[in-house]
Order: sequence, then C-alpha cells, then structure tokens
Amino acid sequence: MSPILFGSITPALQSLSKRYVLSIGSVDIVPASSGYASPVTHMTALVLALDFGGSKLAAALVDAASGRVVSTLRCATPADAEASYAAMLALARALLIDAPDHPHAVGVSFGGPVQADGRVVRLSMHVPGWNDAPLADWIERDLGLPCAIANDADAAALAEQRYGAGRGLTPLLYLTVSTGIGGGIVIDRRMFRGARAWAGEVGHQTLDPNGPLCACGRRGCLEALASGLSIARAARQELDANEASSLANLPRDQVDARAVAAAAAAGDPLAGAVWDAAMGWLGIGIANAANVLNPACVVLGGGLTQAGDQLFAPVRRIVAERALDPALTVVPAALGEHVGVLGGVAIACNTLWKG
Repeated sequence: MSPILFGSITPALQSLSKRYVLSIGSVDIVPASSGYASPVTHMTALVLALDFGGSKLAAALVDAASGRVVSTLRCATPADAEASYAAMLALARALLIDAPDHPHAVGVSFGGPVQADGRVVRLSMHVPGWNDAPLADWIERDLGLPCAIANDADAAALAEQRYGAGRGLTPLLYLTVSTGIGGGIVIDRRMFRGARAWAGEVGHQTLDPNGPLCACGRRGCLEALASGLSIARAARQELDANEASSLANLPRDQVDARAVAAAAAAGDPLAGAVWDAAMGWLGIGIANAANVLNPACVVLGGGLTQAGDQLFAPVRRIVAERALDPALTVVPAALGEHVGVLGGVAIACNTLWKG
C-alpha cells in the first residue's frame, strides 16, 4: 500500500465546512453532530483518534486529559483495506488542516484482532485485505506521529475505564454485545492483553460443546448463543418449524435481533423464548468470566444493550445467582457512539505515554 501524499487532498476538502457533505473519490465524508464538538478554551495534549469499524470510519481530535472531542469526521467503510486506509487518511488530514494545536500521537481502535505489540493488524472480520497489515508503521510514515493500535473491544474497555461508566474502577471487565460478542480487561488502568494478545475474548468461552457453530469455527461459544447474529439465527430456525409468531409477517432477512427484542417485548411467545434463552447464556457467560477475574464492575456496551432493562434485568438476575461476588455490578456503557475514538485516545495514552 503506497503512502498518500498531503498534496493529493482536494481543495474542496481543505476548505471543509461543517455544513456540507464532501466527497473524496467515492467516499462521502460527513462531519459529526455539532453537539459533540466543543470550543477550544485550553489544550493539554491533543490525540488524533482513528476508529476503523466494519461499517463506519471515524477520526477525531480529542483532548486526552478530559476526553473532550474537539472535532470529528466520519464516512462509510469502503470495500477493502487499501480503500479504507486511504479514506481514513483523508479524514485525518482534513481534521489536521484546522486543528487548534498539533496532536501528540495517534491512537487506533480497530475492528479485528491486533498483535500483542500493538502495531500490526492480524485481520478484519468485515473488510478484506487487512491480514498482517503493519498499520502503525503506515500511519507513522504518512502522518509523522507515533501510533498505537488495539482491537475495538480492548480500546472500548480502556475508554470506559478512563472516561466512562467504569471510570477509576479496577479491575474492569467490558463486553460489547452486538453482531458478535467481544471483551476487554483493564487492570490498574492498564489494558490486559495476556501473553499473546488473546485475553478478554469472553465471547469465545465454550458454554455448550454441542451447541451452534461459532464464527471462530468452534461450537457452543457464548457468541454463538447470545450475540445479535445468533438471536436472529435462532428465531429464523424456530420460525421454520413454527409459523405461529408475529415475526412470521416479516421477510426472513428482516428477522434480526432488534425485531426479536421488539416482538418479545410485545408478548410474542416464540420471540420471548428465543430472547430469554440468549439472555440466560449471556448471564452465565458474564458470571463465568467474573468468577475468574473478580472485577470491580462489568460494563456492557454494543447494539443489543439498547434494549435496556429487557437485557439488563435478566442478565443481572442470572449474574447475581451465579457470580461468587455478591457485590458485583453490571452497568451500561456510557460513551455511546464516541467509544471508538475515545478508545483510540485511551490506547495512545496507555501505550505511548504509559498513562
């Protein structure tokens, strides 16, 4: 992958206005909601944070001390690694044009496994071409700033411990419950990756050895039993055997976890049974992990947590029944859509500045 020269940025991008949607090649760039940007009154240490997601790329300049997002841009994730990297560089350079100060470092949250050195991406689960990519080297070459990388779940865990729902608490266990289930562990304000950066993979603990096949190739993982994809799959299988459900009125490809949650909340028996089974497995998986780590708290983020008490009430009940620590709490994540870029900031602080 060749570097993208600063001069390749279009004049339109250099005169970026927060009121317009601009285009770099085939990639639309949109400024984030103005509600998240704050006027700069003082600076401590700016970090350029990059969030490589499966469907969205985001870049932000963030005050590392407070977690305040100064400015941010995002775009849809292109179809391959080279185009994604080019689009992210364009976002980053657009922010740097009007930056109130020069950032001190780059922190990256990446949607896929990252090697233990925090510099090389192993692969992306969603975007082809990222296998063994030396992403930190590329960014340092093209932006001239020191860079550190972590997978998105580790980054989110550190962000929630530094700025969010688990602020100041240690040890902290974070789970993202969405299309899949990821996890991260923070101990004494430091991200814990284990010997070879596989720590925190809570979604891949085996709960049912004869259960459904997981994306990792093993059977009965927590992710295969309680993730958004697994809930959708279970509901569709039940519908194939029993059409007596309001979900039968939907095209099969629209029977997703959100639809199952809504139908369950409305009293649909089939949807309720699928949802309850998934929440049961999720509670057991969290309790198992908590009995190993004994965290100060468990923070849950990700799309499924938008179900609110429909998720948290059964999960908390099962964790209370199965976790040995009676004081353990399970709380919702606090950082919302900015968890990715704030995770990048936290990674930079944790890895480059040891703070």
